[in-house]
Amino acid sequence: MTSIEHVEYPTEQALWFGPAERPLVGWLTTPPGELTRGGVILAPPIGQEAFSARRALRQLAASLAARGFVALRFDYEGTGDSSGDFDESDRDRAWVNSIEEATNFLRSLGLVSISAIGMRLGATLTGVAAIERDLHFKSIVFWDPCESGRSYLRELSALEALRREDFQIDQDGAVESSEFFFTKQAASDLRKLNLANAGSGSFAERVLVVARQDRVIPEKLRARLNEENVDWRETTQQEALLDVESYFAMMPTETIDTISAWLIAPSTSCTTFLAPEVATSAVVAHEPGKLSVQEHFVRLGPRQLFAVVSEPVGESRGPLIVFMNSVMEDHTGRARLWVELPRRWAAQGLRCVRLDLSGFAGSSWPLNEPDRPMFDRDWLDDVPTVVQNLNPQDPSNAVLIGLCSGAYVAVESAFSLGARGACVINPPVAIDFLHGADHLASSRRALFRAMAVRLKRLAVNHQWVAATLAHASLAILPSSRFADALSKLSNKGTDLLVFASADDFSPRPRTPFFRSIDIRRLGKSKNYHLEIVPGLDHGMHNAASRAQTVSILERHVLEHFAGDSPLTGLRTPSTND
Repeated sequence: MTSIEHVEYPTEQALWFGPAERPLVGWLTTPPGELTRGGVILAPPIGQEAFSARRALRQLAASLAARGFVALRFDYEGTGDSSGDFDESDRDRAWVNSIEEATNFLRSLGLVSISAIGMRLGATLTGVAAIERDLHFKSIVFWDPCESGRSYLRELSALEALRREDFQIDQDGAVESSEFFFTKQAASDLRKLNLANAGSGSFAERVLVVARQDRVIPEKLRARLNEENVDWRETTQQEALLDVESYFAMMPTETIDTISAWLIAPSTSCTTFLAPEVATSAVVAHEPGKLSVQEHFVRLGPRQLFAVVSEPVGESRGPLIVFMNSVMEDHTGRARLWVELPRRWAAQGLRCVRLDLSGFAGSSWPLNEPDRPMFDRDWLDDVPTVVQNLNPQDPSNAVLIGLCSGAYVAVESAFSLGARGACVINPPVAIDFLHGADHLASSRRALFRAMAVRLKRLAVNHQWVAATLAHASLAILPSSRFADALSKLSNKGTDLLVFASADDFSPRPRTPFFRSIDIRRLGKSKNYHLEIVPGLDHGMHNAASRAQTVSILERHVLEHFAGDSPLTGLRTPSTND
């Protein structure tokens, strides 16, 4: 048997696969050399858990590739960057189909031995697909599995009730969390999934269950799993991975090592494998019977920034529309707007690009290096790099759209580009403070650069302290450096649309005195539009206010930059997974 040398840096590549009419997006992680032990699909969780688990699944894919496996991470139909919509009917069938398509794709590469790893609801889907579609997995890992879609939604509602005082169970069967909205239809589809009731037959030749130490596997599910050739392991790391704010999710290193070691335990013959040429572009159906949109992956600039370009099949018009998410979110939850809106607008002639800022998602920091900090100055070079590569004839003919920290990047990048427009949603309260700190970060003096790092950390941890200091700076320091960032941008001629949450104006939003300070500041410039959407919270968690914000944003962009009013009959984006 030929051995595979352990390597530290596997190769990652974004690709399209699956049916041409409903293409899926995946990331193929391959070992170097020409030998492999086989293929492994990694089925992610759904909803907020998918957001928290993405880094862990990427690390697991790299760990597997270092041990000689070809790993495929992917987005289910209607989620992430894959085609389709989250709230279409038959989500249970569509997601089971996605498991089968991922398995078939790996087999199409000449890989004979295929295994699967599913986390949470991804484990449920993988088990159901293995039985229903007779996928003949070599090994299967159920990582913290959900017994059923019903139990998953029940847990989701219980957690939401702890987070929100105003949470109520929807009587029509819909489930709304702080990040995701499962319509009545979507919830009904999910409730049909049941791993404990999976039909007869084996999930795989070998089965590993990685259970949470602090959560009991339901008796019915345990009995079904014990019908298999099953190994049991416990993990203490799920709480730190999934039960915290996603930004603070800890890497479950020990669990990843356990899974990787278990997969290579049996003696496995290695086979020759050559990394394939994969599809990096696809035609994504916008709406049935409507104009289609073509999307392709690009890597740009010295940092090889990852972006997805959406453009009409045919001639485009208007400025380049650039989307930046709120840094940590990839394209799940609220950030799926940054998938749905480019496709909608490209179908009306606009060329759009959604960018992963350096250090995150497709532009991820190398696996062996620490994560990027919040408000990294490199981000301010990312957007101009992408625009200058995609719009070399006129980089200023761009409209920048960002949420939260992405809004800060949009404002700063609009300064450097002289951008035609910027649309920012809930920019950080201390955006002027960050604007001033960034000037210090570019100083030639090491003392000032070190001070900028501390000031940015203050802005992240104590926004209102930073905002207060910013107001003081406007009064006592030279206006040429510490002028109001938003007013300064609009005065340069950039068309500026600002969405603001009343809760962001002060720590006491219901006190008129505190609210008036920033409302007057935001509204004092004649050259931009300010929208205070009722009920809009900083994270855009409220579904109704989110939909209203999207409607205003879409009308503004199409009327100002595409020369059209929005077409009638188009569905409002769902902003789900």
